[in-house]
Amino acid sequence: MQKGLKRNHYKFTSHLPLSSKGRGRGIGWKRRRIKMQKIVLPLMAAMLMFCVTFVPDASAVDPAKSWDRHFNLWLIISVGIWLIVTIPLIYLVIKYKEKRGGEEGADIHGNPFLEVVWTAIPLVIVILLGTQSWALYREYRAVPQGAYEVKIEGFQFGYEMTYPEGIKTTNELRVPEGTPVKVLLTSRDVIHTFSIPKFRVKEDMIPGRTTYMWFQSGKPGEYIAYCSEYCGTAHSMMRGKVIVMKKDDFKAWVAQHKEAVASMSLEARGEKLVKDLGCIGCHSITGEKGVGATFKGLHGSEIILVDGRKVKADDAYIKESIVDPKAKLVKGYAPTMPPYTLSEADLNAIAAYLKTVK
Repeated sequence: MQKGLKRNHYKFTSHLPLSSKGRGRGIGWKRRRIKMQKIVLPLMAAMLMFCVTFVPDASAVDPAKSWDRHFNLWLIISVGIWLIVTIPLIYLVIKYKEKRGGEEGADIHGNPFLEVVWTAIPLVIVILLGTQSWALYREYRAVPQGAYEVKIEGFQFGYEMTYPEGIKTTNELRVPEGTPVKVLLTSRDVIHTFSIPKFRVKEDMIPGRTTYMWFQSGKPGEYIAYCSEYCGTAHSMMRGKVIVMKKDDFKAWVAQHKEAVASMSLEARGEKLVKDLGCIGCHSITGEKGVGATFKGLHGSEIILVDGRKVKADDAYIKESIVDPKAKLVKGYAPTMPPYTLSEADLNAIAAYLKTVK
């Protein structure tokens, strides 16, 4: 047994440099140092050059494809490291497990060549991943020239889209195909997010602050968008969609929408605003009680407030309730409605529409 252990000890230690009690490092260490310089240093230099030069032109990229490429890179490296570590580990555990009681392992002092290699390779991998991450961040934040720009305002619990042509939609973003789209984001109440999984983009919407993101619209189709930041009781219902249209169809939609808005009556504009802003989600038009008071018969009726006062629901009351919902709290309803920032023309249109809901 002792002979076997000595023989194994010789196997493990024969390649190591001589100790200080022997003849110094000797010629073996010099050969390994030259070998290390020939293999490790060129490898590190090549990988570092690749990292430094991998800074693509942001005007020629698609964030979705870049995210997928980045994910695949991390996946390959992670699986590779796991295999390199796990397979030898399992092999060594099985091969060198204790076969007889009282066995002692070999006395190994180290191997400078291996130690440098397994330090240098992780260092290069970390630099590679860090550089790739920075390149992806640069792509994601650098908006291409000529991008189609849309403003989106989040509110509880929906999105209002404002197009450069002056069109407004709710929970529906329409864009032309194959076009970079820049989205300016803000919120009128609490923090929301605007997420489009298909295009691998997501950004916070913060009250009093404008953030932005961009994506490449790609092929025509309908894609889901939603809020991924908890924002209140109906957070799970805060969803929208992105509709990518052919360029000719998009131009026709813009022209048709502008013409339709211009020819609308005041009451029709008010009805569209009520629907676009998602008011129907809390206020019914059928007389049924919801989160808020029903719109049916509201205009001109007598409202009882939480302090016992009675007020008439005239134009002034309706406008104030939209701009500052907590100014006069209605008895029997929780103060959950967020304030809305609307133009005087829009407020007049909503008040005119509510007169027709009887």
